[in-house]
Amino acid sequence: MTDTDLPAVLREQRDYYAARAAEYDDAYRRTGQYDRGAETNASWQADMAEVTLAFDALALTGDVLELAAGTGYWTERLVRTCRSLTAIDGSDETLSVSRQRLGAASERVDYQVADLFEWAPTRVWDACFFGFWICKVPDARLAGFLRAVADSLRPGGVICFVDKAAARSADQERIERTLDDGRRFTIIDRPRTRAELVAPFAAVGLEIEVETIGSRFCIGRGTKS
Repeated sequence: MTDTDLPAVLREQRDYYAARAAEYDDAYRRTGQYDRGAETNASWQADMAEVTLAFDALALTGDVLELAAGTGYWTERLVRTCRSLTAIDGSDETLSVSRQRLGAASERVDYQVADLFEWAPTRVWDACFFGFWICKVPDARLAGFLRAVADSLRPGGVICFVDKAAARSADQERIERTLDDGRRFTIIDRPRTRAELVAPFAAVGLEIEVETIGSRFCIGRGTKS
């Protein structure tokens, strides 16, 4: 991907998730175009249950920041244990779904819309989390994004993420996705190996461990040094 076309792809990615908001949770439910049949769906759900359990065990507390908060699958869990929660996403459409999901609990969440490739923190939090987002960050923007994450954490603050697992380095970053109405979008899809995650996090002072969950997912966790 060239520096010239990257901004256009990132805009298209943002538009895709805004347009996909109403059908996004089909991916979690394994319905619609994400239905792969009973056996594959059950395997996916088993892996998802395991990574969710690992996430819940962290029980993030204090003032928590969630980036790429989406439709609220993880927000709903974070709000149970934290003192305060700031949830940022590039799409108001997905955050609207999150508000509906959380119901009364959404009043405890500070929802904000921001382009995460331009966002810079104006305060610090005790913990930062993002789910299925790091694979949407292209290599050219990874260092800048992680610097913003590091700046958002107090010393000793906790970093945690859930993402797709990768056994080997990807040979391309872009993928085409289609919505239920047939519209097509080009977005970033760059799952990273453990080594490809640990090194750039460490470069900004975030010491993490990455654990593969099942055959599909990974969870990363650590602290700001």
